[in-house]
Amino acid sequence: KVLQAIYEESLTKGIKIQVVTGFGYTHLGSLEPYNAIEVFNNVTNISDYMKDADLIFTSAGRTVYEVASLHVPAVVLAQNERELTHFFANTEHGFINMGLGSHAEIEQIKEAYLSLVENYEQRRYMSSLMAQCDLTQGRKIVVKLIKQVISE
Repeated sequence: KVLQAIYEESLTKGIKIQVVTGFGYTHLGSLEPYNAIEVFNNVTNISDYMKDADLIFTSAGRTVYEVASLHVPAVVLAQNERELTHFFANTEHGFINMGLGSHAEIEQIKEAYLSLVENYEQRRYMSSLMAQCDLTQGRKIVVKLIKQVISE
């Protein structure tokens, strides 16, 4: 769906598209019509690719934390209902969250994409919001919260 939305505009504007998949991705054949993209399959360290991106489309799972730690503007499309319960990937933290991907319209995805492609300042702002999230102390924060709950 994302490729349907952004492919032609990306070709027109000379924007390179890279698709990165994990070991569980089984729909490589669906990418064949998009011959101007680079596909990296069975990737084990996705952050190697993310760090060089200007914009990322991702699901609403753990990947959003990797995206935020790298400060890369992102459009989020939840893969399933469970991912809708994850609240980190929101505008407060620098994300455009489009909700459940299966419900997002291709035109909406295209609009979000073009608004970011055409607005460098918006991408910088999103990146700055992500930079404000201290994700390096996550374990310490969780332990502190657990101890706080126990003591109460």
